[in-house]
Amino acid sequence: MSRILYFVFGLMLLLTAACGDMEEANVATDESLTAAQSGETVKQAPPPAPQSRQATLSAGTVIAVRLQDPLDSAVNQAGDTFRAVVDQDLLVGNRVVVPRGSPVEGKLTYVEKSGRVKGRAAMSMQFVSISVGSRTYPIQSEILSFEAEATKTEDATKVGVASGIGAAIGAIAGGGKGAAIGAAVGAGAGGATVAVTRGKELQYGPEHPLQFTLNQDVQISLR
Repeated sequence: MSRILYFVFGLMLLLTAACGDMEEANVATDESLTAAQSGETVKQAPPPAPQSRQATLSAGTVIAVRLQDPLDSAVNQAGDTFRAVVDQDLLVGNRVVVPRGSPVEGKLTYVEKSGRVKGRAAMSMQFVSISVGSRTYPIQSEILSFEAEATKTEDATKVGVASGIGAAIGAIAGGGKGAAIGAAVGAGAGGATVAVTRGKELQYGPEHPLQFTLNQDVQISLR
């Protein structure tokens, strides 16, 4: 009987030890799996996306540009677009946001040719986009308006010269009375010359400097 008890007791000890070894093995296996899974998760995790950085050109910013296309009130029409480039670096803080030479596009909003006798040439424009690198940003600028110089002094000179020529011809033909008649005829001829001659047109060639002011903020992506 005692032998049987000893055998049973020894068997229980062996079973207990075996169970302990199995639990330790299971714990080790679980830890290995956890470590492997963690490592796999770290390897598969994508790199963080780069944060987009932007700078703001505020409304009221003055931008100096130089034309790349010629503009002529006798040739261009309202709706025509034209090119220009930024003439000076645009800074936000100490950082260059828009480098010198960046393309700018403008649009003519109004064009009026010079009229006969009266009516000056006029032209209005607005800038609609600015490009930095490979990106183009729509902008809204103030409208710039220009008007040609008056030509009244030149017109008066033309009439005066024609009157003088007429008076000289009249004097040769018939003395003082002829001079008066000649002057009247000459003045009429001078007036006719003015009537068929247009005044000055507005003409701006490439590299002509202009300045415009932004009416709205513009968000520019930093490189």
